[in-house]
Amino acid sequence: MKYISNTLAALVISISLDIYAQEIVDETIDTQVSASSISQNAQIKIDGLDEQSKELYYEYKDTVAEYKSLKIYDDQLQEIINAQNDEIESILNQIDSLDSTNKDILPFLKRMIDALREFVLLDVPFLKEQRLNKINELDSILLKANVTTAEKFRKVFEAYQSEYNFGNTIETYSGTMEIDDDQMAVRFFRLGRIGYYYASLDYKKTGYWDDFSKEWVHSRGKFSNELEAAIDIANRQAPPNFINLPIKPIDRTELWLKIIY
Repeated sequence: MKYISNTLAALVISISLDIYAQEIVDETIDTQVSASSISQNAQIKIDGLDEQSKELYYEYKDTVAEYKSLKIYDDQLQEIINAQNDEIESILNQIDSLDSTNKDILPFLKRMIDALREFVLLDVPFLKEQRLNKINELDSILLKANVTTAEKFRKVFEAYQSEYNFGNTIETYSGTMEIDDDQMAVRFFRLGRIGYYYASLDYKKTGYWDDFSKEWVHSRGKFSNELEAAIDIANRQAPPNFINLPIKPIDRTELWLKIIY
């Protein structure tokens, strides 16, 4: 009986030890699992921090690259601004110089217009009213502030060119003039500047301009055939041909000297 009691006591102790040992093992396993879990969480956090560090690094690199790019752009923009400022200053200097030049050019153009008007008044009186009207228009243009100096000069030059061309062309046109105290319809014919003629519509009355006496010479139908042929040539109704018409030499040296000076 005593043996059985000892055996039971030993068995109880053995079972208690096994249970205690199992508890220790379970606690150890739980501790290891907990530690492993903590380690994994820590690694996850480390990995997260590492990823954030990389993102911050790349963001930093992008920021530095953008700054360098903006710095280059800013430098280039400043160069453009400096160049524009230099150009503006140059333009302002040119305007000041142009204003000074205009003060000299405009009086010169005025003298040219006045000389051209005087020339027309002393010239053979073909299309006299039209020519004087064009010259008067030049006076008006000269006073317009919205017309550039270059345009004013061009207009005056064109007027001179037009007057010059009259000396190298022939022309015919219709008009009226007083003949024997009557206003009659006539045809005028201009031969450059050396001849200026008229003929009545029936060619029974003809005449030419005498530039020395500054008056018409009426020829009562003389050279009517020649004048009719000349008018046909001017109207391109006949081919060019030799025609005999009265011409008096005209000395225009004085007139041209007035224009030059």
